[in-house]
Parts: sequence; C-alpha cells; structure tokens
Amino acid sequence: MQIISGKYARHKLIPPKGRDVTRPPLSRFRKAVFDTLLPFLPRGAYLDPFGGTGSFAIEALSRGASSATIIEMDRIALDTIRANLDHIGVEEPVDLRLGDALQVIPKLAQLGQSFAIIGLAPPYNKGLETSSLLLVDQFPQLLQEDGILFVQHPNKETLPPSLQHFSFWKSRRYGNTTFSYFTRNDPTE
Repeated sequence: MQIISGKYARHKLIPPKGRDVTRPPLSRFRKAVFDTLLPFLPRGAYLDPFGGTGSFAIEALSRGASSATIIEMDRIALDTIRANLDHIGVEEPVDLRLGDALQVIPKLAQLGQSFAIIGLAPPYNKGLETSSLLLVDQFPQLLQEDGILFVQHPNKETLPPSLQHFSFWKSRRYGNTTFSYFTRNDPTE
C-alpha cells in the first residue's frame, strides 16, 4: 500500500506488525475518494477518527490539507501511524490521539477545533458508521461551513436518512463498499 498522489506520492506505508487491527482501504478506493475531496483539501485540516494505518490522513496531507488530527484506539496501530509519518517525512502538523473516537470527538468540539474534511472510516461490523455519524451531527461546528464529511460503510449498512446539521450530497459504490458524502447545513436555515 502506498500514497497515491501529491507531494508524498509513491511512498509506501508500513502495515501494523503482527496484528490484524486495521482494514486499510484499497488504493482504488482512496483514489476515487480523494478525487472527490480534492476541492475541499486546501480549505484546512483533516479529521480521521479511525486512524488505522494513517493512509487517509497522509493522503489528505499529500494532496493539500493543512494539518491532520488522527484518532486511534489501538496503541500498535497508533505507533504504526507515527512510523508512517516519520518514514514518509510528513512536514504538516499532525495531532495523534490515542483513544476511542466516540469519546475524543466531543473533546475536540469542546476545544473549538474545526475541520475542512471529516473522514469516518470505522472498522466494519461494529455499528460505528451510524453511531459516529450521529455523534458528529451533535457537534456540527467540527466541520467548517464549506467542508465535507464522508462515511465509508459496507453497501448493506444503511445510514440515517436525515440528520439535523448535515445534508446528504452523494454516494459512490466500489465493490462491497460505499462512500457517502455530506455537507453542513447552512446555520441560518
């Protein structure tokens, strides 16, 4: 697995050693997702609540995001992300946080943090796609008004049909995986 495009293109990512704790996205998925996200990347920071190998966040930085916050609850996976950042020589600021995304997201909101892109790509079969989306909906200020939120989920997983602070924009299907995109509702509405 490697970074696809941008300033860190063709740098290989180190997988977590000896454990199956992550589900790295296929390169073709990441390419398609980041082609969609391209207009949003220069607008600011990227939030990756389910860090895995760090591939989504590093791809975002490679293509123009100003900084990234990565949350990962597995220490070995977090160490792998740190190793990937060092190995690739990432220059942009990266805030690595060890913890459960569902507990860290409210803390980021309390700190007043805001992101141009929020990428929810949780482990499958744990119900985290819907719960993390509903949690972010409780803290709309986490997404800049001109930002975008995406959720990676199995095709069979149905996301909530309506949210209070976000509107469905579009979805794209790749094999057994779907990426659903949401924009923030106008706060004056």
